Amino acid sequence: MEKQVLLLILSLGVMCTCSEKETSEKGTGYLTLNISQGTSLKSDVEITDFTLRINDGHADAVKERIADLPAEIVLPVGTYTIEAYSLEFSDPKFEMPFYSGKTTVDIEAGETTEASLVCSQGNAGVKVVWAGEFSTKYSTYQAQINCDAGYLNYSSTESRTGYFLPGTVSISILADGQTINGGTITLAAKDMVTVTLRPKETPSGNLSIDLSVDETVNSREVEVIVDPEYTGANSETNPYTIAQAIARQGENGVWITGYIVGSKPSSGYDYVNSDTWQATNIVLADDITETGDTNCIFVELGSGTYRNSLNLKDHADNLHRQIVIKGNLAAYQSRSGLKNPAAFSFK
Repeated sequence: MEKQVLLLILSLGVMCTCSEKETSEKGTGYLTLNISQGTSLKSDVEITDFTLRINDGHADAVKERIADLPAEIVLPVGTYTIEAYSLEFSDPKFEMPFYSGKTTVDIEAGETTEASLVCSQGNAGVKVVWAGEFSTKYSTYQAQINCDAGYLNYSSTESRTGYFLPGTVSISILADGQTINGGTITLAAKDMVTVTLRPKETPSGNLSIDLSVDETVNSREVEVIVDPEYTGANSETNPYTIAQAIARQGENGVWITGYIVGSKPSSGYDYVNSDTWQATNIVLADDITETGDTNCIFVELGSGTYRNSLNLKDHADNLHRQIVIKGNLAAYQSRSGLKNPAAFSFK
């Protein structure tokens, strides 16, 4: 496997002749560059084509292609940020990884300083793969991945990898004319994420997106469920159902709606038994007659306003009321949950 890393060895040296010593005493030194490449990045990446930028904190003292740099660079004594990069990258592009590295050095008169600069992939790659059974369910389909700087469209035949700056991206799918919200993914530098879209065999016709990461770079696993029945932006007037909230665990600051069907006891999951209700939580379900624990959202009620207003131990009349509540979708009591409530209303 190719590892996306290279090593630039920068040797900061002061020459030893008398005239050069006098120059150093006046506050200048010499920067010499000794470039060494470690494990290969890609066959078409040449270190000498990188740009080297040396900045004194106010302006660029040097900004040149490494191949065009002189053997010795004269610099005044001071602190410098040294940066090497393969290209300038801002908006998303296909097949456009970029590599960069940065370090800080102090040049002092009469002394030799040595620094090493490691350059690694600075953006994240996302590839979309359509599972074979997808074409049997939909006749036309494409995906769009959006970020603050722009977006890329992935057709049903697109095989290239798109590259994005680190941050949050959102996925949407257009299948047979219907726009489907695919949720969000947080990308880090060096991530190489493969998004596999596969129809999920459920009565509602849900789609599932399985995300896996190339283990030669950052390794993490993410799963996003896309529900064709949910469209538009999440809001108080367009909240997730409980089933949708269960599928979207990990999203923050979202609205959900359901019926209050009980409260989890201190042990076990018999939330229906009013004798064991706790003030610390309520349980929500899409079906007012629900009694199982896997089709529910367990809502954590921290001390304060939400516990005082919603807990069944003190407010039994809240049972079976429909509520819209905003919070973070995260596991609670080893079940699908909502934490940190931020707002609510009864319907």
